[in-house]
Amino acid sequence: QEAFSDYYTAHYDHAVMDKTLKENILFSDHNLATDGVFGEMNLIVCRNVLIYFNRELQNRVLGLFLESLCQGGFLCLGSRESIRFSECSTVFIDIVREEKIYQKKLDITAPLA
Repeated sequence: QEAFSDYYTAHYDHAVMDKTLKENILFSDHNLATDGVFGEMNLIVCRNVLIYFNRELQNRVLGLFLESLCQGGFLCLGSRESIRFSECSTVFIDIVREEKIYQKKLDITAPLA
């Protein structure tokens, strides 16, 4: 069985990911204010974006993330952002609270109303 450490090389102040990982990564432009659900994702990294949105748009974007993440998928936010007061807060688990890393619960069967 392979370990996660097989996929990166650690340096003093950063890590270099193995190039085989890049084959499965999709980078794409997506307008969080107007576009719909993008697809089923395992990981969404959206750091230091939500702080510029009002509460209504934050809830819309977090709802998109919720719908876009597969069950058990991960959401990473910026250090000054949180899902704590959002409508989606009950469907995510804090994985690393101080780093704002969340995981979508495995038992989600219906979208939020």
